[in-house]
Amino acid sequence: MAHFQRLPVELLTMIVEELCWCRSPSPYVDCHCSAIRCRVHLGREKTGLEADYQTLSALCLTSKLFNNLATKHLYHYIPDLVSDAQWWLLLRTLVTRRDLGQHVRSLESMTRSYGLAPTYPEVELYFQDQLRALQARRVEAGESLSVWDERQFKLQLNDGSSYSLISLLTCLCPNVESIHAQLTGWGDSFEFCLPRAMPMLRKVALEWHDTEGGLSLGFLTDLFRAAPNIESMIIDPCSQERDGVSGLTLDRLTYLELRQSMVGATALDSIYRLCPNLEVFKYETGDHCIGHEQFAPRDLQRATLNHARNLKMLTMQEGRGRWEELYDLLRVDPSVHEDVLVELGAMIKARGIECRITPMGGMRWEAAN
Repeated sequence: MAHFQRLPVELLTMIVEELCWCRSPSPYVDCHCSAIRCRVHLGREKTGLEADYQTLSALCLTSKLFNNLATKHLYHYIPDLVSDAQWWLLLRTLVTRRDLGQHVRSLESMTRSYGLAPTYPEVELYFQDQLRALQARRVEAGESLSVWDERQFKLQLNDGSSYSLISLLTCLCPNVESIHAQLTGWGDSFEFCLPRAMPMLRKVALEWHDTEGGLSLGFLTDLFRAAPNIESMIIDPCSQERDGVSGLTLDRLTYLELRQSMVGATALDSIYRLCPNLEVFKYETGDHCIGHEQFAPRDLQRATLNHARNLKMLTMQEGRGRWEELYDLLRVDPSVHEDVLVELGAMIKARGIECRITPMGGMRWEAAN
C-alpha cells in the first residue's frame, strides 16, 4: 500500500473514481431505474455496486490520503445496509457532518425494520428540530400538529420504522438523484421534507412492506412537493381508490410503473392529471388483498384518450388478480376487456401512434412510436 500511495495523485484519483457509483451505468439502455434494484438488475449490486462500495469503504480506512480521495465517492451511493446499527450510525454521521449528505446521489433503503433507535443525542435533537419545523409549517398553513401526531412520530422513530427514517435521511441529502425504499406505516413517509428540498431527484422506486394493502399516492404528496422534477417512478404495489393528489403535477414524469396494484377509476384520472406528460405507463393488476377498487377497461379507454396526450407506450398485464375475478362483482363479461382494448388501440393509432396487441396468458396491450 505504501508503494501504491507513491503514485501521482491524479492517477490515484482516477482509480478511485472508477469505483464510484457514477461510473456504473445501467445495464439496459431503456432502464428507468438506474442504480435502483429492480427485476432487470437482479444480482447486479452483489457483483458491481455493492462490491465497489465495500472497496471504497476499505480505502477510506487505509490512509488519510485515500480517505480524502474516496469519501465523497463512497457517499455517492448508499446501499441497503445490513444491520440496524449501520443505519442509525449513518443518520448520526449525516446529522453531525452535513457536508457528507451533499454527496449522496443514490439511496437504497429496503430493510423492513430498523430495530429500536439507539440513544444518539444528535439524532434525537435533529428529530426534535424537524418536528418543530413541521409544526411551524402546519401552523402557517392554518393547521396544527396534534398531540396524537407527535406521539405517532416519536413511536415511529423509537420502533425503527422506515416511515420516520427515510424522511429524516432524505432531508439531509438535497442532491439525491435516485431513491429505492421499502416503506412501512400509513402516513406520509416524507413529511419532514421541505418543498423543493430534493430538486435533483429523478428516479424513485417504492415498495410496500406487507402482503396486504399498498402505497397510496396521497401518502407521497410531500415527496412530490420536495422533488418536483421526478422523471421515473415505480410503485409496488399501489392502492388508490380516490383522487389523493389533487392540485399537484409532476410535469417531468414520463415513466410510471404500478406493479400488483389496485387503482379505481377516479384514481386513474387523477394519476393521468398528476403526470400530464406521461409517455410510458405500465400497470399490473393486484388482488383484493391490495385494495377494493379496480378500474374497468372502459375506464382505461376514457381516461387515456382524455388525459394522456403524450403517451407512447401503455402496458396492461394481469398479475395476482385476474381481470375475470375483479369484474365478477360488476357482472362484466370477461371478454369485454379484449374488445375495449382493440377499440382503444384503433383510437390510439388514429393519433399517429403505432399499436400492438399481444395476448400473453392474460392481458397485455402495447403502443409504441
